[in-house]
Amino acid sequence: MAGDNHFASSGTVAEMCCGAGEMAMGFSPFFDIVHAVDIKPEVVDTYGANHPETQVRRQDIRNLSGCRGDFTGMTGVIGGPPCQGSSIINTQRCADDPRNELMGEFMRLVDEMRPVFFVMENVPGVPAARKNAVIRAGEFSGYTVSSVYLNAAQYGAAQTRKRWIVVGIRGRKWDIPEPRQARTVREAFAGISEPWGLMHSRPDTLARLARSVPGEWTGITGNFRSMIRLQWDQPAPAVVNLKKVYMVHPDQVRNISLSEAAALQGFSAEYQWKGNESQIAQMIANAMPAELAGAIAGSLAGRCS
Repeated sequence: MAGDNHFASSGTVAEMCCGAGEMAMGFSPFFDIVHAVDIKPEVVDTYGANHPETQVRRQDIRNLSGCRGDFTGMTGVIGGPPCQGSSIINTQRCADDPRNELMGEFMRLVDEMRPVFFVMENVPGVPAARKNAVIRAGEFSGYTVSSVYLNAAQYGAAQTRKRWIVVGIRGRKWDIPEPRQARTVREAFAGISEPWGLMHSRPDTLARLARSVPGEWTGITGNFRSMIRLQWDQPAPAVVNLKKVYMVHPDQVRNISLSEAAALQGFSAEYQWKGNESQIAQMIANAMPAELAGAIAGSLAGRCS
């Protein structure tokens, strides 16, 4: 995972819509993450179990305010407001999905807290009008805003996960971090001694998995892709919910395990997960690769304090 070496803190950070803690894994070597907020209990429990130094709250960010002194003196605000309403593989995509409103709520909190910088990450499929609204909100609040698409594999991750990244800094433009070599599936799985979270498939499903093609999606219907076999010496495609899509093990006739999917996202084998397997599968699928988060954090550390 990116950022295993800890440096002197470059300031304090509040994380909105914090997820299971993958963004924190990238930022915590460089910044003190003092607040984290999410609405789902299994997410809050997972984050708290792995980041005990952070005050984790189970709250809806629509009910929070940066004007009441709850988040005083933050150097940065980071987060990934839920984006399923704009996900390319979401077959029930809806422009009016209430989860899309949370990007605006995130920017409201940035405006109220007035940190030195903010970082928002989301899927590339967010509609242009919503992207432009986020950028305008940041500029209106006094930030120099950069909006880019980054592939996590270009920043050391073991998957080709593309994200829309928005960075706003007071007084200067963000310098995009230099790319680095991707990890491979083999390297990501190296720390797993005993995989957990194995899927149980029927014989007819196993027969389908046996016909999976290395590095090639099959079973494509519109934007929905149902099966791909991973390759040992390449990064994986973007990790998805293993309860819905088959990412077949490079050698074995089975879906990869939850522990293997977590490893592709940059989580360590020792990471503690709370909730049932369906909830864990969704938390892993929603994660921002820790290596990409670490590259962004490193590009801000020491320059935005």
